[in-house]
Amino acid sequence: MICTSDKSFLPGRLSSFLTGFVLAGGSSRRMGRPKAMLLIEGETMLERQIRLLRSVARRVVVVGGSLEYSTKFDVPVAPDVVSGRGPLAGINTALLQTRTEFNLVLGCDLPFVNRRLLGFLAAHAIAAGSDVTVPRSREGRVEPLCAVYRRRALHAIRTSLAAGQNKLSNFFPKVRCVFIPWSDLARAGFQPSVFDNMNTPEDYDYARRRLEGSTATFT
Repeated sequence: MICTSDKSFLPGRLSSFLTGFVLAGGSSRRMGRPKAMLLIEGETMLERQIRLLRSVARRVVVVGGSLEYSTKFDVPVAPDVVSGRGPLAGINTALLQTRTEFNLVLGCDLPFVNRRLLGFLAAHAIAAGSDVTVPRSREGRVEPLCAVYRRRALHAIRTSLAAGQNKLSNFFPKVRCVFIPWSDLARAGFQPSVFDNMNTPEDYDYARRRLEGSTATFT
């Protein structure tokens, strides 16, 4: 059993059980440009998420987005097998690509996620053995794009997609899903802003100011 109170959360020997996936697809209509290419602290959000995932997983793959990312960021890119169906389709592609049982999925619009949180989630998932391990925010929102999915959940995902059910919330009841309450995250020392995401230019400006101390605006 893994002790999730440990400061490292994910011992190095366990990283071999884990693959990291960055979801880089999506239209980013409200943002007006791809979130993966937004710059924060001198690196794109895609670079940032790849770096964070590499700190806890042996292998990292980008799902969706431009195939040019492969050369530019030295990372495998997997085009969505099913296009235009949202994050569930991206997770479907991830589980088709994976070589490991546990898979940490991270969206490109979460600028406050850190290595410690990813280690915490991975350790919790491996200890619990659940099909899906998903944290909740302080407001009680489920955070499915910063979560761990077991390879064996693929059948239920494919069944949902085949039925035209694209919402992740429709898929969760079909598998053994463990929700990590915010109280557990707070006790581990995580800040309420850790799941703040970026959907609009204003969200991006806020994130930059928080992380860079910048007064620059979205241009």
